[in-house]
Amino acid sequence: MTEYEDKNGSSGKGRTAVSLRPGEVIRIAGKIKIIESGKGLAWGTDAWLLAAYIRKCRRLCELGCGSGVISLAAAAYGRAESVTGIEVMEEPADRADRAAALNGFGDRVRVVRRDIREVRYTDPGIGGRFDAVAANPPYISHPGKAKGDPESDAARHELHGGVADFCAAAARLLDHRGSFYVVFRPARLPDLFSSMRAVKLEPKKMTFVCPDAASAPSLVLCEAVLGASPGLDVSPPLFFYRDRPSVTPRVMTERMSEIYESCSFGERR
Repeated sequence: MTEYEDKNGSSGKGRTAVSLRPGEVIRIAGKIKIIESGKGLAWGTDAWLLAAYIRKCRRLCELGCGSGVISLAAAAYGRAESVTGIEVMEEPADRADRAAALNGFGDRVRVVRRDIREVRYTDPGIGGRFDAVAANPPYISHPGKAKGDPESDAARHELHGGVADFCAAAARLLDHRGSFYVVFRPARLPDLFSSMRAVKLEPKKMTFVCPDAASAPSLVLCEAVLGASPGLDVSPPLFFYRDRPSVTPRVMTERMSEIYESCSFGERR
């Protein structure tokens, strides 16, 4: 293993050193540093937008945190005072744990190895109920064609729980009137909403994300509230690029640039 030392310390608290395993690299995303393995899925737009969609809260739990990008961004950009990431796979959980130390969040971000299908708020290391829970669940319900990499397969396919399992876990962990934030594929909205309502999570806010004004939505962001009454607020769609695919280089819309820069939707959602 090699050692990586952050001489500045992203938390401003001095030097932080972590061990990097063979093949691992450090990627910088805004204020945070992420440890990536060089295999599996790299973090992307869906993770960053989900972190930005979270309203400020005291305690946040991320289900299936992987390498921890959403948990780290939530801590770095003030979306949550403390974050607990839950991850069943050993290697990504270990990377998320080391990344928390690398970013100076050892006292604010903790990673717990647990299956989201079994986790309870009373479990050791969980620390009770949460104000908010976030998840970027795998979106392919059928087994599909395996890529040969367990992390990549688990990120795409429902190998360690489907959307219903993620919703049920959120309901078990949340305080009454707590919020569940999720990013998913529009084609599976019926599955998402039926899974939410089955555990008394009521969809309250939703935003479609489109590549550009000429394209159909590719992502949907949703906030559901445990025990809330029916009533869904659908915000105007969010466009990623100003121009059509035929125009290069592509330029982000002003609104998307604001969200990426601040990791926040502000009050406009």
